[in-house]
Amino acid sequence: MERKDYIWLFGENNSLTCNNNSFYFWEQVVNNEDGIQKYFILQKNKYNKKAIKNIEKSKKKKAIKNIEKSKRKNIVWKNSIKHYLLYRNADMFLVTLSYKDVSPDKILWKNIKPHPIKPVIYLQHGTIGMKRIGYTGKYYNNNMFRFFMYNKKIIEQYRKENDFKSYQLYYAKYHARYKELVRKNEEFLKNKKQKQILWFLTWREYLGPNKETSNLIKNIKYIVNDPKLNKFLKENNYKFKICVHQFFDTSIIANIMKKDNENIEIAYQKNVNVMDELIQSDILITDYSSVGFDFTFLNKPVILYQPDLKAYLKNRSFYCSMKELSNYSILNKDDLINEIVKGEYKINEFFRQGLPEDIDYEYVKQGKHIDDMYKYLKEIQENKITFIGYNFYGIGGTVSATKALAEALMEKNYMVELISLKKTKSEKLQMPYGLNVRALYIHGSKKKKELVKRLLRSKKSLRYLNDDKNRNNLIPYVGYALEKILKNIKSTTVVSTRESLHMFLKNAKSKNIKNKLYFFHTDATVLKSSFPKVVEHLKNEQLENAIFVTESSRENYKKVNNYENYENSAIIGNTLASYSVLSKEQLSKMKLDNKKSKLKGILLMRISIDRKKDVNNIIEFGKYLKENKKNNIVINVYGKGDYLEEFEKLVDENQISKYIKYKGSLENPQDEILNSNFVLDLSENQSFGMIYLEAIFNGKMVFCKRNVGSNEILRDIPEAYFSSYEELANKIAGIPEITKEQLIRNYELLYDRYSREKVAEKFIKLLK
Repeated sequence: MERKDYIWLFGENNSLTCNNNSFYFWEQVVNNEDGIQKYFILQKNKYNKKAIKNIEKSKKKKAIKNIEKSKRKNIVWKNSIKHYLLYRNADMFLVTLSYKDVSPDKILWKNIKPHPIKPVIYLQHGTIGMKRIGYTGKYYNNNMFRFFMYNKKIIEQYRKENDFKSYQLYYAKYHARYKELVRKNEEFLKNKKQKQILWFLTWREYLGPNKETSNLIKNIKYIVNDPKLNKFLKENNYKFKICVHQFFDTSIIANIMKKDNENIEIAYQKNVNVMDELIQSDILITDYSSVGFDFTFLNKPVILYQPDLKAYLKNRSFYCSMKELSNYSILNKDDLINEIVKGEYKINEFFRQGLPEDIDYEYVKQGKHIDDMYKYLKEIQENKITFIGYNFYGIGGTVSATKALAEALMEKNYMVELISLKKTKSEKLQMPYGLNVRALYIHGSKKKKELVKRLLRSKKSLRYLNDDKNRNNLIPYVGYALEKILKNIKSTTVVSTRESLHMFLKNAKSKNIKNKLYFFHTDATVLKSSFPKVVEHLKNEQLENAIFVTESSRENYKKVNNYENYENSAIIGNTLASYSVLSKEQLSKMKLDNKKSKLKGILLMRISIDRKKDVNNIIEFGKYLKENKKNNIVINVYGKGDYLEEFEKLVDENQISKYIKYKGSLENPQDEILNSNFVLDLSENQSFGMIYLEAIFNGKMVFCKRNVGSNEILRDIPEAYFSSYEELANKIAGIPEITKEQLIRNYELLYDRYSREKVAEKFIKLLK
């Protein structure tokens, strides 16, 4: 198979315009022959059709400018067949407003819903610095991959208040459009004839037939008809241009001025090029708009005029304090007029503080900042990592470990995708922010598309999945679909997380794959009993980059399954996602609450037939508590599986529901762990034991038997082990005596080996 090019789609303002960050970014990089195809999506209308037709005739045309023929072929009409196909196959969306910048509304007559899941790069249409913006880290179905920030001053504040992860926010010193802003500004200054004051009014949520809008219009009318202002404009050869939002009533605005106001003009923002207006103006008056940053960037003075501040604050709040803003803001219309006619204009420090300290205009004019941004995104794209698994929408150790590793890699600036054989219908799942997750089919769905997939019954379609113990829970389509994906996949690194999937990856034909990594999560003994045919397959294969979670696990694979051919392997362990653990700072502030009359423990497990021994251990411990009247101990059990009915029956038959309480299933157990006094594991075999990390990283003591996983993870915490139910009950009784210092020590011991930082570093070392 030939190497596949990546596809990036650019768009802005619902695909209506080509004068903001997306366009100027695309324009500079579109002709780079580097394995990335770049397309700009544009609404097909009379204006844009004329613009494209006249691309090369004149630079003075109010249209798409400075585009050669070679670029023109990469402009795609919105809602065309080509647009739809590109959209379905795109690898990245670069937008300034929303998904709608690049997404088709429909194909032929059919509306497109839901949108495909793709990483979104939000390039911004302005500079965040004053009014609050409602975007969060979970926007776009959790696909907000990078959110560009141009105001370093508020990045940390924005991250906390808008629930972003630090890796999602990218600080770019300059907007892509600043290249054109600087160039055009220099050209304009050479032929400047008349001075201009620009009054730019931003959008308001309350615009319409109401008191607030009426007051604002009265305010505008008062100012433009003021004799003192008009005299000043005439005597000093100033044009006074007011750009109002298109939501203002046209008929009202048309009659706002006297006929003899020859130095004053009112225009609608939809009918002007904002960049051109900024360039042609000497002084800017604005209210809450980020154009103040653009104007200050050109080293021009800005007057902040906010007459409806109270009304605006009812709908929006600010990233700055009112006290800070009051130093730069004018509220009264007469004060504004006096400020204008005084003629002593200066740089507004409020906006200046949000810009880089030393602005390199030559660097910007040459577009080097765009090259830097492009290099950054290109490297991320080219280092994309894909994990393939059974069901990433479910619960279990492999699922949580994979999601945590994905987040760890994103924190290291990698793009990560999870491909799941299936998706189970469940409550809303927690996923690391910006993680791209997709499923080959939706289990139980009655949609036509999913029903068609189920009709593919050929056993050959399942391929190696015929040997998977859970093959009856899969439709044959998934084997065929997975092979097709791995044939055409563009990811540089692909990781299989289930033993029955290793052979699919081994035989993957895509030339884009540089690294094939095989992650062995299952305990070797369990694998041999549950996947005997898979074991036989893997014995005969040389999987050069096998990954194990512990040294004991690797040795067990060699011993139990005769995997002597996996010498070239690595141990990286597992880790936990940020939403599942406490930080060390949070742990140090946590109050211990172990003095209650009842000591409540939490036990998490897969309650399935292959875990029958572990289930029996729970029952036996419950019987011990009952027989010895340990009425102050209760164990809350969470999990699900094909042995659940039998488990509940055993609890009832043995009359131990007072001690062993089944509570359902949990996707993220953190809250329940924090509300418990301790964590319990009664498993005979754990290849790793995510629950040990979940306990210690949430400031709780864990008690367990010795097994492969616990021997590795808890080797420095001997008080975690018990050898009899009597010893276990005594250890639980001693919970109130455990100090915070001890819990912090345990945390530090494991953090050194299993933090996201450490595990990510080990993984990255494996990449060729």
